[in-house]
Amino acid sequence: MSSVRTEPEAAQAPLVKNQDRSPSPFVHIEKNLASLGFFTPSTKNIKGIKKKIVLFGRETDGMKVELRAVILPSAEYGLPITADQDKYLALLKIIGELRQRDGEASNPIGFTSAELLRILGLKVQAGKNYDDVTEWARRMTLTGICSEGVVYFAGKKVWASDTFHVFERFVSFGKEMPDGSIADKNYVWLSEWQLENINSNHLLPIDFETYKQLNSHIAKALVPLLQIWLYATRAGGCFEKRYEDLCQILNVRQYPHLSRIKEKLEPGLKELAAHGYLSNWRIQESKSGGYKIAFYHGEKFHRDQKSKQLQKEIQTKQPVLPIDSPPVGRGADLHNQLLVELTRRGISERTAQDLLNNLAIGQHVMDQVEWGDFQIQQAPRGKFYNPAGLYIRLIRDNINPPPNFETTRKRKAHEDAEHTWKQEQEEKARLEIAYMEFKSRAVETYIQNNYSKQFYLNCVGKNKQELLIQEKSMASRWNDETLTRVAERRLRTDLATRISFPSFEEYCQQHYRKGPLQQELLPGFVAGELSRT
Repeated sequence: MSSVRTEPEAAQAPLVKNQDRSPSPFVHIEKNLASLGFFTPSTKNIKGIKKKIVLFGRETDGMKVELRAVILPSAEYGLPITADQDKYLALLKIIGELRQRDGEASNPIGFTSAELLRILGLKVQAGKNYDDVTEWARRMTLTGICSEGVVYFAGKKVWASDTFHVFERFVSFGKEMPDGSIADKNYVWLSEWQLENINSNHLLPIDFETYKQLNSHIAKALVPLLQIWLYATRAGGCFEKRYEDLCQILNVRQYPHLSRIKEKLEPGLKELAAHGYLSNWRIQESKSGGYKIAFYHGEKFHRDQKSKQLQKEIQTKQPVLPIDSPPVGRGADLHNQLLVELTRRGISERTAQDLLNNLAIGQHVMDQVEWGDFQIQQAPRGKFYNPAGLYIRLIRDNINPPPNFETTRKRKAHEDAEHTWKQEQEEKARLEIAYMEFKSRAVETYIQNNYSKQFYLNCVGKNKQELLIQEKSMASRWNDETLTRVAERRLRTDLATRISFPSFEEYCQQHYRKGPLQQELLPGFVAGELSRT
């Protein structure tokens, strides 16, 4: 029985100052690993496999070129499986928090096994779980990727042909570090291409909280792939993949019969549909022979896309001249406020005056001051022996905080933009209701001006007779009052299709320009300008 480890606990302090929002459920996976099928669904058949080959097609200069990636497993630890993908995503969550704090990821990445297990929701008292973390890190370090133009370097913007690893090095808790010290936690060194692509945001979002609820290994292996496939076909609403290609990526046995194919894939696809990744899926014969799988975009895909689009819109709606970070010449009062903030942090008044008199146009001084506050707060004791020097360098060199650092100015801008967006949505909903009421009143006015009482009763009677014939099963159970109401509603609906209304956009334009639209347009109906058929 394995003993329980005694690694140090991970720091629980928040990584972003004044962060009052709930943590994001998303982690961001590097795109190459998401598309390569690096992690294989866990089955007994993968033991002893010497390599996994995945083929890709790419169009270059109008010609389709076939490329391939070869996953080379460790002789002792084998291919990375979906359990390894779980731990890798948990590590990416830690890396994301480090980037949010420091602006970028850098080697080595330190973490405790307990920290990783807590993120995964696994028991931290079980010794086997600690052994699994160590084995995972070793497997990730020893597994190779032989790329033939498949791995993309986002920083250099080139497709690479070489042999790579995900982790270049791993030192576990208690082992000797390169400098001769003893590791106080686990440390991994990301490979150059991983580090470059992560810091270049060559990433895909994965809803980690939903992902952790999946049980099927095939479902888990498909989640990163679906992020790519569904986005590429978002306009069509469906992505198709040849069955033999899917088997190659997942490294599962290819069956010739539809019943066995369904038996293998159905549990995972059903689970993806249950969690909203897919709205539907079908296994059908391909025109070129064999079978293909059709994946239909799920409600979760559309919801996540809307959420990301909304966040993007909020981030772009920022005030040009924020009150707390004025550019040069904004006024003596604001200048003096900044002077107070700088001298309060140990900068001499003369130096502070010089800094403020030489600001760049649009420089956000308080953003830089808050970034300096955060770095000093998070740094080990004694790292900044001259804190004032840090503030001077940030302002003098116009060094801005990383994009993920939320300053007071940004938070206020986001809140204002979100409030504006909500107001716009409420106004749109109000106008839609008003437009429906306008059309309803227009129909009533049209009836009053074009239908005599007897003609109206005849039309309603005709609709009642049609309902008794067309909706016999239901209409026969209605009393005369209900039947009459349904017939009248049917008559008004029919009239609404015959009347030439202004479009909703025209309604909104006239409503904003002239006031209550009903008062402007209804006289036309009263005058009998619309014909009755």
